Amino acid sequence: MEKFSPFMNSFKKFPLLWLLLLANGALCLTIQGASVDQFSWYSQCAHATVPAKLLEPPFTSPTNTLPLVIYLENLAAPRVGTESDEEILNGFLTNRMRVLILDYQHASQARVPWLNKDLFELRKAVQTRGLIPGYSIDKAHVYLVPSGCNLKQNVVYDRETDRSLALDIIYPAHPAQPVGAVLEFSCDNVNRMGNASLVICSDTILDGEATEGIAVAMADHPVKAPYKGLDPMPECCWIIKAAVRTLRVEGRELGLNGRIAMDGFSRGSGMALMLVTTMGMPEFEGHGLNTGESSDVQGAVVMSGRFTYLQILPKDHMLPRYNAAWGDLEHHRGVWKREGAMDYLDQATLPLFLTINCGEGPDAQFQMTVLRQKLAVLGSDEIFMMDHEKRGHKVTLVPEILDGINRYFKSRLDADNQ
Repeated sequence: MEKFSPFMNSFKKFPLLWLLLLANGALCLTIQGASVDQFSWYSQCAHATVPAKLLEPPFTSPTNTLPLVIYLENLAAPRVGTESDEEILNGFLTNRMRVLILDYQHASQARVPWLNKDLFELRKAVQTRGLIPGYSIDKAHVYLVPSGCNLKQNVVYDRETDRSLALDIIYPAHPAQPVGAVLEFSCDNVNRMGNASLVICSDTILDGEATEGIAVAMADHPVKAPYKGLDPMPECCWIIKAAVRTLRVEGRELGLNGRIAMDGFSRGSGMALMLVTTMGMPEFEGHGLNTGESSDVQGAVVMSGRFTYLQILPKDHMLPRYNAAWGDLEHHRGVWKREGAMDYLDQATLPLFLTINCGEGPDAQFQMTVLRQKLAVLGSDEIFMMDHEKRGHKVTLVPEILDGINRYFKSRLDADNQ
């Protein structure tokens, strides 16, 4: 599988010389120094085979387990970043990341919502080792990056005695106009960008929104592994607000406009809603990093999850665990109320986008119904779209819903919508 250009053969003969060139910046085109393999990828949205080229960083071999960047060129959506592909790719290779370049050749449907199916299938192919056979991939670090975008990893937003919590940001590099950001808390309590978790959940929201010129950030879930279904409050809310503040601060250096919207599914859905329902409440501020910054968000897409513990079905499978952790509801109602994001709402909030799969279990369906009822009573605007493809506990892949989510994010992140 390994193919070396004549350019690469020279460093095999004179490795010390190449190290000196790299150290002194004389090797300005790292791309030319990479091992190159040709592959192909059948695109469901383009209905054609898409040319694919793998760039292997210098001084590595296919057996080295490395992070993977899947770099998406010539999509149908406009390229927002103004930095050159050459400069961006050089950066990835310098950081010892493999880069698989897919050239969509401006296929008309190579954008949200049709592209999302490809994004999902690409992650599945990475997971089954069918995308680039023979190469060892670090599946905790797989990034789908549109052309013109860059990646900033491991941005710490909270420090605890035994760990730091961080986020990864994909953003248009030097955009002509500042852009907004979508933030999500990972469903993986160990690896924030765990490819397996994203495949299991069929979660393509951040990957898709990045292709539409929006910055996206995946943050560590605030609860340490092993996850037991409990997100203790107010501690988790202190942490997630630190993530919003840190993204806002980092955004100033990255060309973002300061507007942030949330994307939440499963254990991340309550986090997304909590950031909306606790805005302006001082008891949740003053913890973590960047405490002088605003933790307000400008929108939230809230999918299947738990929003209140005061209203749950009598046969809810989590009820024994809640009783053990908090005491029974009758005698500890205040504790149960504190844990639910919905129960901080006592007035109309910003418009939300809500969606759930019709194949979800009764507990999840009930939670969404209760949330919608509460929003209606308070007079809050909402957009609700039911996913009628019966897939259970999954993020939607329905084009109409993905299009609605994309339109919602663009509206809420528009700098003129202030």
